[in-house]
Amino acid sequence: MAIDIAADPRLRAEVGPGRNYNPANADMGAERWLDVSGIRTRYFDEGTGAPVVFVHGAQMGASDGASSANTWALNFPVLRNWHNVIAFDKLGQGYTDNPKTDADYTMHAIVQHAIGFLEKLCKGPYHLVGHSCGGYVVSRIAMERPDLAKTCVCVSSGTLSPGTSRTRIVHKDPPQPPLTRESIRWYCERYSYNLKIVTEDWLDGSLAIARTEKNEIAVAKMNRDGLLRRQFLPLLSKQRTEMFRWLQERGMPCPTLVVWGYDDPAADLADGLQLIELFMKKQRDTEVRIFNKSGHFVMREHPGAFNRLIDTYIDAHC
Repeated sequence: MAIDIAADPRLRAEVGPGRNYNPANADMGAERWLDVSGIRTRYFDEGTGAPVVFVHGAQMGASDGASSANTWALNFPVLRNWHNVIAFDKLGQGYTDNPKTDADYTMHAIVQHAIGFLEKLCKGPYHLVGHSCGGYVVSRIAMERPDLAKTCVCVSSGTLSPGTSRTRIVHKDPPQPPLTRESIRWYCERYSYNLKIVTEDWLDGSLAIARTEKNEIAVAKMNRDGLLRRQFLPLLSKQRTEMFRWLQERGMPCPTLVVWGYDDPAADLADGLQLIELFMKKQRDTEVRIFNKSGHFVMREHPGAFNRLIDTYIDAHC
């Protein structure tokens, strides 16, 4: 196991020859669309080289914000200079269609949609990079479909790690009504160590998604109609237990990198260390990077260091 505390700003300036990690350009390229079993799916696909897939966090119908592929806006435009970078909106999130039926408002359906997306692209095996809930998704993909995963990078995934999520505590007494600019800003700032990362552009994108009819429908189904508590969370709990058993019995099938923010208020580092131990039991090629002075969105709080980390990790496993 390798541990790197990326605290000193000077570390973010130490780049390899020809590697410019300035994240000022947040252009992710043209929106693309793919039909995945009847689900119209938005994605971005830029650059050449090793295929790297970025998977954002949260789930459909979240009342605390509207996550999408644009979460990676400080990483995608930089890494496309050396790799084929791909980012998509998960099932029911961003501008991707909602599930066709209420029964598909589950984490299982999210994972199966992601697998279908990767299959249809026909570029595997992939370097999978997932943040938060997306960390669970990419790890689950690797376990269910090892043919699709060359490596797996799990970033700040409280969804995947053992222990109880602290999100409810961190987000206690939020501003009302939900999904306004003020409430989304409040949630994002509560997740963050450096509040300056909560930019107006980021809020603009989240608010535009939050106001779409499809998102309003998903929020109503998950919250007003009770699918979140009655279906999504109970099934996720069973699936997490299954994942822990798989990790203990057979382990991750590919090299794995775990990235965490030391000051993450929601995905507690103590839980992250338990997850790391699970990965290390069976997968010898497990690495760890812990970023000091970082909250939940490591890739946005330390974009230069994060981009360099992903770039060098992929180069080492091509």
